[in-house]
Amino acid sequence: MQEEGKMPKLSMKDLIVLFFDTLAARCWARLGLTKDEYGEMRQDLNEARLGIDVLDSVLKTIAQDIDQEIHKELEAVVTNLKLNYVNQYKKSKEAQR
Repeated sequence: MQEEGKMPKLSMKDLIVLFFDTLAARCWARLGLTKDEYGEMRQDLNEARLGIDVLDSVLKTIAQDIDQEIHKELEAVVTNLKLNYVNQYKKSKEAQR
């Protein structure tokens, strides 16, 4: 049992998954599909793309070191982000016409 007030000790894998989740949330916000950390709706597709590329690289790096079920969940997040990036990119190009 853990003492009250003490933070649990996280493994490197736990920290990487936490980082992944945090960065994925930021990517959704930069796609303009959710509110950002300041409660605002703002789209920045360059930042979204950078975050998605980093998540993709991290996932490839940790693939052999994490549970297959967790890998599938994280892979689905990256896939959904990529698909939504393409959709938002197309919408922004159409709006510029």
